[in-house]
Amino acid sequence: MKLKGKVALITGAARAIGRAHALRLAGLGADILINDIDLESFREFEEGIGAATVVDEIRAQGVECIGIAADVTDKEQVESMVQEALDAFGHIDILINNAGGLAGEVLESFASSVSEDDLRATLDRNLMGTLFCCQAVAPSMKTLGWGRIVNTSSQAGLQAQQGGVYASYGAAKAGVMAYTRYLAQELGAFGITVNCLVPAYVKTRRLEVLVYDAIPGVKEQLLGQIPLGRLAEPEDVAKAAEFFVTDLGDYITGQCLSVCGGAIRS
Repeated sequence: MKLKGKVALITGAARAIGRAHALRLAGLGADILINDIDLESFREFEEGIGAATVVDEIRAQGVECIGIAADVTDKEQVESMVQEALDAFGHIDILINNAGGLAGEVLESFASSVSEDDLRATLDRNLMGTLFCCQAVAPSMKTLGWGRIVNTSSQAGLQAQQGGVYASYGAAKAGVMAYTRYLAQELGAFGITVNCLVPAYVKTRRLEVLVYDAIPGVKEQLLGQIPLGRLAEPEDVAKAAEFFVTDLGDYITGQCLSVCGGAIRS
Protein backbone atom coordinates (compact mmCIF):
# COMPACT_ATOMS: atom_id res chain seq x y z
CA MET A 1 0.00 0.00 0.00
CA LYS A 2 2.42 2.62 -1.27
CA LEU A 3 0.10 5.55 -0.58
CA LYS A 4 -1.22 4.53 2.84
CA GLY A 5 -1.66 7.71 4.88
CA LYS A 6 -1.63 9.99 1.85
CA VAL A 7 -4.57 12.14 0.75
CA ALA A 8 -5.26 12.75 -2.94
CA LEU A 9 -7.48 15.45 -4.44
CA ILE A 10 -8.62 14.64 -7.98
CA THR A 11 -10.60 17.11 -10.06
CA GLY A 12 -13.19 16.05 -12.63
CA ALA A 13 -13.28 12.67 -10.91
CA ALA A 14 -16.95 11.67 -11.15
CA ARG A 15 -16.41 9.81 -14.43
CA ALA A 16 -13.92 8.58 -17.04
CA ILE A 17 -10.23 9.36 -16.52
CA GLY A 18 -10.73 11.20 -13.23
CA ARG A 19 -12.64 8.25 -11.80
CA ALA A 20 -9.88 5.90 -12.98
CA HIS A 21 -7.32 8.03 -11.12
CA ALA A 22 -9.41 7.88 -7.97
CA LEU A 23 -9.84 4.10 -8.11
CA ARG A 24 -6.16 3.56 -8.87
CA LEU A 25 -4.88 5.66 -5.97
CA ALA A 26 -7.48 4.23 -3.58
CA GLY A 27 -6.17 0.80 -4.48
CA LEU A 28 -2.74 2.00 -3.37
CA GLY A 29 -4.14 3.02 0.01
CA ALA A 30 -4.69 6.77 -0.44
CA ASP A 31 -7.69 8.54 1.01
CA ILE A 32 -9.51 10.34 -1.80
CA LEU A 33 -11.19 13.68 -2.35
CA ILE A 34 -13.48 13.47 -5.36
CA ASN A 35 -14.12 16.82 -7.05
CA ASP A 36 -16.47 17.49 -9.93
CA ILE A 37 -18.80 20.27 -10.95
CA ASP A 38 -21.45 17.50 -10.86
CA LEU A 39 -20.69 14.54 -8.59
CA GLU A 40 -23.12 12.39 -10.60
CA SER A 41 -21.80 13.33 -14.05
CA PHE A 42 -21.22 9.62 -14.75
CA ARG A 43 -24.96 9.41 -15.39
CA GLU A 44 -24.85 11.84 -18.34
CA PHE A 45 -23.42 9.26 -20.73
CA GLU A 46 -24.54 6.20 -18.76
CA GLU A 47 -21.06 5.29 -17.61
CA GLY A 48 -21.39 2.14 -15.58
CA ILE A 49 -19.85 2.27 -12.13
CA GLY A 50 -19.61 -0.26 -9.32
CA ALA A 51 -21.78 1.49 -6.73
CA ALA A 52 -24.42 4.18 -6.37
CA THR A 53 -21.77 6.92 -6.62
CA VAL A 54 -18.04 7.15 -7.25
CA VAL A 55 -17.58 8.13 -3.60
CA ASP A 56 -19.24 4.85 -2.60
CA GLU A 57 -16.99 2.95 -5.03
CA ILE A 58 -13.91 4.41 -3.39
CA ARG A 59 -15.09 3.77 0.16
CA ALA A 60 -15.70 0.14 -0.76
CA GLN A 61 -11.93 -0.19 -1.18
CA GLY A 62 -11.44 0.46 2.52
CA VAL A 63 -10.23 4.05 2.37
CA GLU A 64 -11.80 7.35 3.33
CA CYS A 65 -13.45 9.39 0.59
CA ILE A 66 -15.49 12.57 0.37
CA GLY A 67 -17.01 14.30 -2.63
CA ILE A 68 -16.84 18.06 -3.10
CA ALA A 69 -18.89 19.71 -5.84
CA ALA A 70 -17.02 22.77 -7.10
CA ASP A 71 -16.27 24.57 -10.36
CA VAL A 72 -12.49 24.73 -10.81
CA THR A 73 -12.83 27.79 -13.05
CA ASP A 74 -13.98 29.78 -10.01
CA LYS A 75 -11.03 30.67 -7.74
CA GLU A 76 -13.22 31.19 -4.67
CA GLN A 77 -14.85 27.78 -5.10
CA VAL A 78 -11.44 26.15 -5.49
CA GLU A 79 -10.10 27.80 -2.34
CA SER A 80 -13.23 26.77 -0.43
CA MET A 81 -12.88 23.18 -1.72
CA VAL A 82 -9.25 22.95 -0.61
CA GLN A 83 -10.08 24.38 2.81
CA GLU A 84 -12.90 21.85 3.20
CA ALA A 85 -10.46 19.10 2.27
CA LEU A 86 -7.89 20.33 4.79
CA ASP A 87 -10.55 20.57 7.49
CA ALA A 88 -11.58 16.97 6.78
CA PHE A 89 -8.15 15.34 6.46
CA GLY A 90 -5.61 17.83 7.76
CA HIS A 91 -3.40 17.65 4.67
CA ILE A 92 -3.41 17.18 0.90
CA ASP A 93 -0.43 15.22 -0.39
CA ILE A 94 -1.42 14.63 -4.01
CA LEU A 95 -3.26 16.80 -6.52
CA ILE A 96 -4.32 15.47 -9.90
CA ASN A 97 -5.73 18.20 -12.12
CA ASN A 98 -7.95 16.23 -14.47
CA ALA A 99 -10.92 18.58 -15.05
CA GLY A 100 -11.01 20.25 -18.46
CA GLY A 101 -12.44 19.97 -21.95
CA LEU A 102 -13.29 21.96 -25.05
CA ALA A 103 -15.96 24.65 -24.79
CA GLY A 104 -18.14 25.05 -27.87
CA GLU A 105 -18.40 22.96 -31.02
CA VAL A 106 -15.39 21.25 -32.57
CA LEU A 107 -16.02 22.86 -35.96
CA GLU A 108 -16.06 26.28 -34.31
CA SER A 109 -12.68 25.87 -32.59
CA PHE A 110 -10.41 27.11 -35.41
CA ALA A 111 -7.59 29.47 -34.46
CA SER A 112 -8.70 32.25 -36.83
CA SER A 113 -12.38 32.25 -35.89
CA VAL A 114 -13.04 30.76 -32.44
CA SER A 115 -15.38 33.01 -30.49
CA GLU A 116 -14.10 34.94 -27.51
CA ASP A 117 -16.64 33.21 -25.25
CA ASP A 118 -15.56 29.71 -26.32
CA LEU A 119 -11.87 30.59 -26.12
CA ARG A 120 -12.14 32.08 -22.65
CA ALA A 121 -14.25 29.18 -21.40
CA THR A 122 -11.74 26.66 -22.78
CA LEU A 123 -8.82 28.49 -21.21
CA ASP A 124 -10.71 28.67 -17.92
CA ARG A 125 -11.59 24.97 -17.86
CA ASN A 126 -8.11 23.76 -18.66
CA LEU A 127 -5.42 26.32 -17.86
CA MET A 128 -6.99 28.57 -15.21
CA GLY A 129 -8.63 25.66 -13.37
CA THR A 130 -5.27 23.92 -13.17
CA LEU A 131 -3.56 27.12 -11.99
CA PHE A 132 -6.18 27.84 -9.32
CA CYS A 133 -5.96 24.32 -7.89
CA CYS A 134 -2.15 24.32 -7.85
CA GLN A 135 -2.06 27.68 -6.11
CA ALA A 136 -4.63 26.56 -3.55
CA VAL A 137 -2.75 23.42 -2.46
CA ALA A 138 0.80 24.79 -2.69
CA PRO A 139 0.92 26.49 0.75
CA SER A 140 -0.10 23.35 2.66
CA MET A 141 2.27 21.17 0.60
CA LYS A 142 5.11 23.59 1.34
CA THR A 143 4.37 23.27 5.03
CA LEU A 144 4.44 19.47 4.74
CA GLY A 145 7.72 19.59 2.79
CA TRP A 146 6.28 17.01 0.38
CA GLY A 147 3.75 16.95 -2.42
CA ARG A 148 2.92 15.47 -5.79
CA ILE A 149 1.08 17.50 -8.43
CA VAL A 150 0.02 15.94 -11.74
CA ASN A 151 -1.50 18.18 -14.39
CA THR A 152 -3.25 17.04 -17.57
CA SER A 153 -2.46 18.31 -21.05
CA SER A 154 -3.34 16.69 -24.38
CA GLN A 155 -1.89 15.62 -27.70
CA ALA A 156 -3.56 18.76 -29.03
CA GLY A 157 -1.15 20.81 -26.94
CA LEU A 158 1.85 19.18 -28.61
CA GLN A 159 0.84 19.17 -32.26
CA ALA A 160 -1.86 20.74 -34.39
CA GLN A 161 -4.81 18.47 -35.07
CA GLN A 162 -5.68 17.50 -38.62
CA GLY A 163 -7.69 20.23 -40.31
CA GLY A 164 -6.84 22.79 -37.62
CA VAL A 165 -9.71 22.03 -35.25
CA TYR A 166 -9.25 22.10 -31.45
CA ALA A 167 -6.99 25.17 -31.76
CA SER A 168 -8.43 26.78 -28.63
CA TYR A 169 -8.13 23.52 -26.69
CA GLY A 170 -4.59 22.96 -27.95
CA ALA A 171 -3.54 26.45 -26.90
CA ALA A 172 -4.96 25.89 -23.41
CA LYS A 173 -3.27 22.52 -23.05
CA ALA A 174 0.07 23.89 -24.30
CA GLY A 175 -0.28 26.47 -21.55
CA VAL A 176 -0.76 23.68 -19.00
CA MET A 177 2.56 22.14 -20.06
CA ALA A 178 4.42 25.44 -19.79
CA TYR A 179 2.84 26.17 -16.41
CA THR A 180 3.85 22.70 -15.19
CA ARG A 181 7.51 23.34 -16.00
CA TYR A 182 7.54 26.74 -14.31
CA LEU A 183 5.78 25.44 -11.19
CA ALA A 184 8.20 22.51 -10.94
CA GLN A 185 11.12 24.96 -10.90
CA GLU A 186 9.50 26.91 -8.07
CA LEU A 187 8.32 24.07 -5.84
CA GLY A 188 11.20 21.62 -6.11
CA ALA A 189 13.01 23.18 -3.16
CA PHE A 190 10.00 22.27 -0.97
CA GLY A 191 10.04 18.57 -1.86
CA ILE A 192 7.13 18.95 -4.26
CA THR A 193 7.21 17.44 -7.76
CA VAL A 194 5.06 18.78 -10.59
CA ASN A 195 4.54 16.76 -13.75
CA CYS A 196 2.08 16.53 -16.62
CA LEU A 197 0.23 13.74 -18.42
CA VAL A 198 -0.31 14.16 -22.17
CA PRO A 199 -2.98 11.67 -23.36
CA ALA A 200 -3.97 11.25 -26.98
CA TYR A 201 -7.13 9.30 -27.85
CA VAL A 202 -8.85 7.85 -24.78
CA LYS A 203 -11.83 5.53 -24.82
CA THR A 204 -14.36 7.25 -22.57
CA ARG A 205 -18.13 6.94 -22.75
CA ARG A 206 -18.44 10.65 -23.59
CA LEU A 207 -16.08 10.40 -26.56
CA GLU A 208 -17.66 7.15 -27.69
CA VAL A 209 -21.09 8.80 -27.81
CA LEU A 210 -20.02 12.16 -29.25
CA VAL A 211 -17.10 11.20 -31.50
CA TYR A 212 -16.00 7.60 -32.01
CA ASP A 213 -19.44 6.12 -32.66
CA ALA A 214 -21.08 9.31 -33.95
CA ILE A 215 -18.77 10.27 -36.83
CA PRO A 216 -18.45 7.62 -39.56
CA GLY A 217 -14.89 6.41 -40.07
CA VAL A 218 -13.29 8.56 -37.37
CA LYS A 219 -12.47 5.69 -35.04
CA GLU A 220 -10.73 3.77 -37.81
CA GLN A 221 -8.83 6.90 -38.83
CA LEU A 222 -7.59 7.48 -35.29
CA LEU A 223 -6.61 3.85 -34.80
CA GLY A 224 -4.50 4.15 -37.94
CA GLN A 225 -2.40 6.79 -36.15
CA ILE A 226 -1.68 4.61 -33.11
CA PRO A 227 1.13 2.05 -33.43
CA LEU A 228 -0.24 0.01 -30.51
CA GLY A 229 -3.49 -0.35 -32.46
CA ARG A 230 -6.03 0.59 -29.77
CA LEU A 231 -7.47 3.59 -28.00
CA ALA A 232 -6.21 4.24 -24.49
CA GLU A 233 -8.35 3.09 -21.62
CA PRO A 234 -8.81 5.57 -18.75
CA GLU A 235 -6.79 3.15 -16.63
CA ASP A 236 -3.79 3.57 -18.95
CA VAL A 237 -3.66 7.24 -18.00
CA ALA A 238 -4.14 6.44 -14.31
CA LYS A 239 -1.20 4.02 -14.38
CA ALA A 240 1.05 6.81 -15.65
CA ALA A 241 -0.15 9.05 -12.82
CA GLU A 242 0.75 6.29 -10.35
CA PHE A 243 4.37 6.54 -11.54
CA PHE A 244 4.46 10.28 -10.80
CA VAL A 245 2.86 10.14 -7.34
CA THR A 246 4.59 7.08 -5.84
CA ASP A 247 8.24 6.50 -4.95
CA LEU A 248 8.88 5.47 -8.57
CA GLY A 249 8.77 9.13 -9.58
CA ASP A 250 10.62 10.65 -6.63
CA TYR A 251 13.34 12.17 -8.83
CA ILE A 252 11.10 13.21 -11.73
CA THR A 253 9.73 16.74 -11.95
CA GLY A 254 8.87 19.26 -14.64
CA GLN A 255 8.20 16.49 -17.17
CA CYS A 256 5.38 15.97 -19.67
CA LEU A 257 4.69 12.30 -20.43
CA SER A 258 2.79 11.31 -23.56
CA VAL A 259 0.28 8.53 -22.94
CA CYS A 260 -0.58 7.92 -26.55
CA GLY A 261 0.27 4.41 -27.75
CA GLY A 262 2.90 5.96 -30.03
CA ALA A 263 0.57 8.45 -31.74
CA ILE A 264 2.82 11.41 -30.85
CA ARG A 265 6.08 11.08 -32.74
CA SER A 266 7.60 14.55 -32.44
